[in-house]
Amino acid sequence: MKSLVQFIGIFSVYYQAILGADLEYIRSTLTQHFSDTRHHIANPAYKSQARLFIYDEFQKGGLNTTYHNFIYLGVSYTNVIGVLRGERFGTFEDEIVGVGAHYDTVNITKGVDDNGSGVTAMLESLRQIAAGNKGGKRRKNTIIFMAFDHEEYGLIGSKFAIEQWLLPWLTQNYGQQVESLKPNGIIILDTVMNYNSSAKSQIIPPEAVKTFQDYFPETVSSIASDNFQGDFLATIFRQNLDGFLASTFNSEWLGEPQPEFEIEKFGFPYQDVNEDTWNVFANLFRSDHVNFWETNIPAIFITDSADFRGQMQQCYHNACDNLANILTDNNVRFLGKTADTIAATLNKLSEAYNQNTSAASTVGDFIFTFLFSIGLNMLML
Repeated sequence: MKSLVQFIGIFSVYYQAILGADLEYIRSTLTQHFSDTRHHIANPAYKSQARLFIYDEFQKGGLNTTYHNFIYLGVSYTNVIGVLRGERFGTFEDEIVGVGAHYDTVNITKGVDDNGSGVTAMLESLRQIAAGNKGGKRRKNTIIFMAFDHEEYGLIGSKFAIEQWLLPWLTQNYGQQVESLKPNGIIILDTVMNYNSSAKSQIIPPEAVKTFQDYFPETVSSIASDNFQGDFLATIFRQNLDGFLASTFNSEWLGEPQPEFEIEKFGFPYQDVNEDTWNVFANLFRSDHVNFWETNIPAIFITDSADFRGQMQQCYHNACDNLANILTDNNVRFLGKTADTIAATLNKLSEAYNQNTSAASTVGDFIFTFLFSIGLNMLML
C-alpha cells in the first residue's frame, strides 16, 4: 500500500508538470492581473493593465490578436480577440470553436471570481494549446479566443463583438454565404472557481425549485443526493442547439482526474421559455452566451452558479469577491480542472493532431514511461 501511495504521488507530480494545468500560473495571473476592480470609472488604470496583459498573453500564445474598440453611450470600451487559424480556415468546412470571458467588473468589487476566474481559465487553456502547437500539434478547425469588455452592464461587449467584429470578419474570410458555416460554437466562462463541499452550500432560488425539478429532474436529484454541496461546475445550454458542444465539454470534464470536482448539466428547451417561465429561467441568461444564442451561434454557459453558492451569496458584486476569500487551494485546483477541460475540448473540436514528434514530446513520453515502470515495480514490492 505504501508503494501504491508513493506511485500515485509521483504520477500526480508528473501529471501536474507535464499534462495538467499550471497552478502557479493560475495563482500569479489572478494575483497580479485580476485582483482589483476593473471598471471604466472606478479603476480605469487597473482595467487597462488587465486588458494589456490579455493582449500580450494572446500574442504569446501564437494568436492573431486585435483590439476591438467600440463606443457605448459616449464611453469607449475594448474587447480583445485572438484567432488561431486551422487548416480549413476560409472554407465552409471550418467548424470554428471559441472560448470567451468578460474581464470587466462592477465598480465595488475586486472581481476575482467574477470574472477574473473565467479569463484566467481561458488564458491557462491557451497556454496549454500553445504548448501543444510548439510540440508539433496542428489543427483542422479555427479557434477564436475572446475577452469581453462591459459585460456587467447589459452584456454590451459581446453584443458589439458579434455585430461589429465577428460577423464582418466571417464575411471577409468566408464569403457572403456565412450561413453555410457549421461552427462548433463558443464556451462562455463566467464566475467559475468557487468550490464548496460543505452541505447545503448550494441553493436553488425558492421560486425556481418547482420549475427546475420539472425541467432538470436528474440534475436536481443529483445535487440533492450530495446534500446540496457546491462541488460542481454547471453547464447551461439549449438542448436542441448546443447539445454537441455541451456533451463534448462534459465528456472531457469526466475524463479529467480529480473526480471530487463534479459537473451538472442544465439543458433546457429554449424555445419553450415564455412570459410565465422567463423570471424563473432568468438566472440562466446572465452572461455573454445569450448574445450568441440570439445570433444563432451555438454557445454554452459554464459557471459555478455565482451568488447561489457559499460565500458568493454575499460576495457576488461586492468587495469580498477578493483574493482573501477566493484564492484557496481547492478553488485553484477546481479552476485548474476547468482550464484542462477547456483545452481538451478545444483540442478535440479543432481536430488537433500531431504532425511530428518533437523533442519535448519525446522527453515527455520517456518520463511517462519511466514513471509508469517505477509504479509497476512499486506495486510488485
